[in-house]
Amino acid sequence: MSVKYRLYRNNISNTGTHRKWYARAVVSRTVGIDEIAARIQDGCTVKRSDVLAVLCELSETVRDELLAGNRVVLPGLGSFKVGLASAPADTPDEWTPARHLRGAHIVFRPETADSYASGRRSRSPKALRGLEVEELPRYDKGGRPKDAGRR
Repeated sequence: MSVKYRLYRNNISNTGTHRKWYARAVVSRTVGIDEIAARIQDGCTVKRSDVLAVLCELSETVRDELLAGNRVVLPGLGSFKVGLASAPADTPDEWTPARHLRGAHIVFRPETADSYASGRRSRSPKALRGLEVEELPRYDKGGRPKDAGRR
């Protein structure tokens, strides 16, 4: 298995990377909670219905903890916290949530591997160890594949 990608050109003219090419990951398919529960059931002795109950409760519990202003850490995956988008104010006394708070989002930070030998922390998420990538076929103007792709 590998992550597929396509090459895209930067067409934004006011950047230093105008007309340069970049890779973007392409999603192969969407996997839902039912399929995840079935795969977990296949890998252990817990029944699918029990796995679904735990996953649904996990979702609700993570939401509750985020709404309480807490960081949620799931070992092997990463951490979640709430982030805010805010407009600036000239002074702290002028800043009000009604005027300056623009929205909220969830910040996900993947768990990374610590490398004690080098004294540095790796930026590569542990969950992506062993990642392989593969370019999807390119197409000519007629919609036919140009080549089999490069690795």
